[in-house]
Amino acid sequence: MEKEYVLPRPDNKRYHFDKNFITHPKTYGGISLIQIGRMHCTPQTVIPTHFHLNWFELTIVTDGCGIVTANGDSVSMKRGDIHLSLPGDFHAIASDSAQPLKYDFFSFYTDDAFLGNELEEIIRNLPGRVFREERIPWLVGNAIAEIGAPGDMTDLLLEPIFRQIVLYLIRAFRNVRAEGTSPRIGQPEELCYQMMNYIDTHIYAMESLSELADALNYSYSYLSDLFHRVTGDTLHGYYRNRRLAAAQLLIREGKQKIGEIADLLHYSSIYTFSRAFRDAYGMSPSEYKRSAER
Repeated sequence: MEKEYVLPRPDNKRYHFDKNFITHPKTYGGISLIQIGRMHCTPQTVIPTHFHLNWFELTIVTDGCGIVTANGDSVSMKRGDIHLSLPGDFHAIASDSAQPLKYDFFSFYTDDAFLGNELEEIIRNLPGRVFREERIPWLVGNAIAEIGAPGDMTDLLLEPIFRQIVLYLIRAFRNVRAEGTSPRIGQPEELCYQMMNYIDTHIYAMESLSELADALNYSYSYLSDLFHRVTGDTLHGYYRNRRLAAAQLLIREGKQKIGEIADLLHYSSIYTFSRAFRDAYGMSPSEYKRSAER
């Protein structure tokens, strides 16, 4: 039913159950469901790179193995592994040819203040994306079964299931931090990582780079000088490139109009967006769209 916006389809698949609510998220308590489903891959299955807006996503390997990529960083996944994708991620999946991947997926965002604060803490101090929590696969599997064959009180049953999934996710990353594996905040390289990570995961929401100062509790001038000194690049340049890369992918997906993409990425006008895009890629967004459709 709610299929106005469709994520990229796999190039090949053996079985694919997908409930997609991207354009009209379904809310259960404080948790909004974006997408949930199950994929059984063939050896050739590839999920093309796609852009996550304001949602988190769990990729839960139930059998086989494969590669999950987020923002260009790839990690091998095997049975029992769970991959956490963040808002603003460029996300892709490829199955292993010898042991085809089987996985469940669950995408969500939350308006719950407590859950939201805990998830922001994960974003700020992300020690890694792959973790294990044996209860999450069971809960997601139950939710898929309930959504696949809805009955009396389905919504009432799903609300505590989804909340438990998010709480077990939060606890898993709390435990990782308690073990001392999170980055040591304050070191120059790690602070630069936090700046890049914040931009990457808030690319759809940021209206100004000055938001970094409030998020990281440093003055903007200090952060800007530090970033340039450590990386050799400017904060403005990094933000510009990430925003335009997101725009480029959204144009290729072809699900939104050029003006909607400009609004989504908080350009002041479609003219400003088009000029920035042309400066970066040598063509206007409309010209790029036509070339991508050929």
